[in-house]
Amino acid sequence: VLLLSDPKVNRSSASLEVGAGSYSDPAHRQGLAHFLEHMLFLGTAKYPDVTDYGNYLRSNGGYNNAFTAGSRTNYHFEIRHEAFEGALDRLAQFFIAPLFTPEFTEREMNAVNSENQKNLENDLWRNYQLHKTLYRPGHPANHFSTGNRQTLGGTTHDELLAFYHTHYSADRMAL
Repeated sequence: VLLLSDPKVNRSSASLEVGAGSYSDPAHRQGLAHFLEHMLFLGTAKYPDVTDYGNYLRSNGGYNNAFTAGSRTNYHFEIRHEAFEGALDRLAQFFIAPLFTPEFTEREMNAVNSENQKNLENDLWRNYQLHKTLYRPGHPANHFSTGNRQTLGGTTHDELLAFYHTHYSADRMAL
């Protein structure tokens, strides 16, 4: 845990990084780490409403985001000081008791697919994809990291849980 304080700043923020990203994707489920990133935002045992986290942040002048890289996945937020503890508790629940509600699987698969579609028109993203082809075949960086409906179609609840339990443990996280 790294803690920084600056009395001149009127915002609080937190970032949690998991030491697992797209390089951890199973060969037959490219994009699974990214898909899991999306699914974590959709309710927890303590805060089951799928809109709770986002609504809490917005109502307290905050925002959040996340990204999945090759060897890591990052979740972060910024909020007013007075609401920091509540936001941190909500974020922590992603890693304590996420729901992974099956009814939202299709919706988030579509969100991942849309994100991929958007990237197809981005020159920086195309350059990144081209660069990845330079890795030797079989190297984790030489695969499709974002995922889409094709690579994620048929993903079961058990597969998602297995990936989560394998890679999302405290010894692989930094706050």
